[in-house]
Amino acid sequence: MAGLTEVECGTQTEVRAVEGIQTETRAESLERYKQVYKYLAKGRYPRHLTALQKRSLRRYAIKFEVEGGCLYYVGPKKEEKREVVVDPERRRQVFLESHFTEIGNHLGQKKTVHRIQSRYYWLGIVKDVVDWIKMCETCQNAEHNKNVSRKARPVKVESPWEVLGLDIHGPFPETTRDNTHILTVTDYFTKWIEAVPLQKKDALSVAKALATIFYRFGASKNIYSSQSWDFCDEVSRRLCERWNISQTLTPADPADCPGLDNCTNELLKSSIRNVVNEKPSEWDDYLDPILFDFRTSVSSVTKYTPFFLMFNRYVCLSSEVEFVKDSKEQGAAPGKVGGLPPFTAAVQEQQNAVKEIVIANMAAAYKREQKSVKRKTRSLPSLAFKVEEGVFGSNASSSLKKLKKNQFMAFQIETVLTPEQSISGVKKTS
Repeated sequence: MAGLTEVECGTQTEVRAVEGIQTETRAESLERYKQVYKYLAKGRYPRHLTALQKRSLRRYAIKFEVEGGCLYYVGPKKEEKREVVVDPERRRQVFLESHFTEIGNHLGQKKTVHRIQSRYYWLGIVKDVVDWIKMCETCQNAEHNKNVSRKARPVKVESPWEVLGLDIHGPFPETTRDNTHILTVTDYFTKWIEAVPLQKKDALSVAKALATIFYRFGASKNIYSSQSWDFCDEVSRRLCERWNISQTLTPADPADCPGLDNCTNELLKSSIRNVVNEKPSEWDDYLDPILFDFRTSVSSVTKYTPFFLMFNRYVCLSSEVEFVKDSKEQGAAPGKVGGLPPFTAAVQEQQNAVKEIVIANMAAAYKREQKSVKRKTRSLPSLAFKVEEGVFGSNASSSLKKLKKNQFMAFQIETVLTPEQSISGVKKTS
C-alpha cells in the first residue's frame, strides 16, 4: 500500500473519523488506513474489532478505494482520487519532487501544499510541508523583509491579457548563450507569467522579446513598466517600426503597479535568484520549469491557476495518462447557452462564471490589503489619486467623477458575441 488521502482546508486538516473518535493522532490514522486497506482489498476485518467498530470502519471506508494494490482517497461523493501515502520516506520523497526539483523549484508553503494535495493524501500534509521548508537552506537564505507600507492600489482588470506588467531582472552571470538579463511579463488578471532571457538590456532586445510574446498571445490594452519614460518610448517606437505593432508602454513605480501581484513578483524574483545561484552558466535553460510551476499553481488572489484562466482547462503532465473529463472538476456552471455547439456553449458559460468569481476574489483581496495598509498608516494623511489622461483614456473627467464615488473605480463590462450567436452586443455598467 503506497498512498493515502484526506480533506485539508487552509492550515487545518479535518478527518471524519469513526464514531467515538474525535481526534486522530498520526499513529491512530496510520492504523486506520491499514484497516481500511485490509477491509477493501481482502474483505476482512481486524480480529479485535467489535460490532460497533466494524460498522464505523465500513462507513469510513466509503471514502476510499483500492486500485493496483494502492489505497486512494476518493471522498464521500467519489469526486476526487488521491493516492494515500503512509510510509514516512515516501512522503518525504513526494515533498522533494514538489519543492526541490525542476518541476517544483523551491516553491513556497502554500504552492507546495497545493501541489501535494492535488495528487496525494495523508494526515498532516500542511504541518509536514512547513517543517520541511524550515529545513530547506535555500529557502531560508532567500527570505527577505517585506515592505509593510506598500501602496494598495491595484490596477483594475476584468479579462485575461488586458493589462500587463513588465520588468527586467539582472544583470546575472553570463550564460553560454551570452544572456545576462531576464524580461518578465505578467498578466494582471490570470497571473500568467512570460519570461525571456536577454543578451542586452536595451530597447531593441526588449521590443524583440515583446514582439515574440505578442505574436503568441496578442497585444494588450496597457503595459506598465518599471523602466523610465525614455526607455518605454524607445521600446514602443521599435515595436512600431520593425514589427508594425502599436503598443504603448507606461512607466510606473514598481510599488504602484504590481498591487496584488507583489507576492507573485517577489516569489518569482526569489526563484530566479535561486536558479542563478545554482546554475550560474546555464540558468537560462531552467526558466521554463520555473514558469511552469507558477502557471500551474493556484494563485492566492484569484484562487485559480494561471493556466486554467488562460486556456480554460487543466494542465496534464506527461506522467499523467488520465485527463479530467468531469465538467464539475473543471468548474463548469450548470445550464446551457442556446445557439452554440455544446462544447462551445459550455466553455463560454464556464468562462463567464469563472470571470465573475475571479473579479470577486481580487476585490476581496484588495479589501484585505487596503485594511492592512490603513492599520499601518493611520497617522499619515489621506492619499490623493490623480487621474491622468494617458492612463484612463479620453473620458478622464467621467472616470474621475466615478473614482470619487467608488475607490474601486467604475468600469464597463462589454460582452462581445460571435457571429454564430446572432445576438446584438450587450453592454452593462457596474
